[in-house]
Amino acid sequence: MPTYRPRMVAFLTVPVMGTDAERKRQARSEETLQLTVHPSSVAIERNDHNEADALRMTCDWLDAGVDPRLLDDAIVQVHIDNADEFGRWRPTAANVRFIGIVNEVDVKRRLDDAAVVEIEARDYTSLFLDAKPFHPAGVPSYSQSLEEAWRQIVRYTPDPEQPSAEVLADNLVFQGVSPSVRLGDAVAERFRKLANVPTKPDTDAWAVWQQCVGMLGLISYIELDRCIVTTATNYYTERDAPLFVWGRNLTEWGEGRVSRFAGVGVGITSFDPETGTTLEAVFGEPERRKRTRAKTISGSGAARHTANRRYFSVPGVSNQEMLDRIARRVWEEMSRQELEGSCTTDEMRVQTENGAGFDVLSLKAGDSVVVQTDPQQRQILGSLPTHAARVRYLTELKGYNPDTAELIARNIEDLAKLKSKFLTKRVRIEVSPADETFSVAIDYINRIQLTGATEARGGI
Repeated sequence: MPTYRPRMVAFLTVPVMGTDAERKRQARSEETLQLTVHPSSVAIERNDHNEADALRMTCDWLDAGVDPRLLDDAIVQVHIDNADEFGRWRPTAANVRFIGIVNEVDVKRRLDDAAVVEIEARDYTSLFLDAKPFHPAGVPSYSQSLEEAWRQIVRYTPDPEQPSAEVLADNLVFQGVSPSVRLGDAVAERFRKLANVPTKPDTDAWAVWQQCVGMLGLISYIELDRCIVTTATNYYTERDAPLFVWGRNLTEWGEGRVSRFAGVGVGITSFDPETGTTLEAVFGEPERRKRTRAKTISGSGAARHTANRRYFSVPGVSNQEMLDRIARRVWEEMSRQELEGSCTTDEMRVQTENGAGFDVLSLKAGDSVVVQTDPQQRQILGSLPTHAARVRYLTELKGYNPDTAELIARNIEDLAKLKSKFLTKRVRIEVSPADETFSVAIDYINRIQLTGATEARGGI
């Protein structure tokens, strides 16, 4: 079993000290200092593209012991990695695990213990989530490309009491998407001469950006100090996934079935104000297209239901191909909820399906993971010649009760056909170098094949 030596360091970029008014001005300038701190513990939570990632870390007073108001809104960058057998390591671009904005600082002092500083931060997504209501002048137009739309949204996302979002203006990364794609590509020709992208009242900047990319059937998320734009297929990647195996590298494991969306298709509707009709796209069942009267819509963002299909209204899309892509993406996200689980590992590196090494600290929402029982145990069970021998193996050697053993033994052939690959929904990393402790908790949901076949798994 490998020995891990977790090490980490954090860099806090803070405005030069001064009056409150001076600091607010300096937050937008280059008049900053960088503090190097060595946290005693760090907890990082990585969420999906609709939420900001979060950081919580504890530092010694001698590292960050200043007036808490001087650290508020600082930029924090955290490096975590494994040291070699001599305890050597160094922070590099490859081991940056979090970049974000400090939003809470607490100093705690006790008579019988050393003073500590507790810092909480959120990633750059928070700047856009907090920009609410979003300035109408920042809403992009149909004539703009995605890159132009991003720059416009960033320009109108400053908060007077927080660092500017301008740091992300030039950090837009396209994966499997052309940077020149225009918002008007999602709508009919006649709408490209109209005004801005439709948004809901009192919306935030992130919702406006998600509306822009969503119209094109794309997904966008913040990764460290970059904004990624990608297709649903690229985001829900199935490349060489890391292996988490009960009996080898997991300390906790649990899962359960969620059947509320099983067998339910998706319908996406978009109102065409010029013709007074609604365009519809469906996915998750035999596809068909139709136009219905506008009166069938119950309102922007509303959902209606049929026995085997759930409908959502997505405003601003009058291009059928784009609407079909959105229907496919929404169905894919919704139908993944059929099986949910969580597992915890204290390994910093694991093997992938193809035998390569995988850095567990790099795992994020949207990645694929394989979670399963030890394949050797399943092979042993399958190799037993009779049903009775399998039941005895499960009850006498593995400790199962007789009824559960009977169920597994009868379904052994079908269990072997079930897949064990899942979609990561949330990752929580906790590190404490002082205690030499490390753990990663992974929440996951099952993957769905686009043919409609569920990839659930069975275990023993």
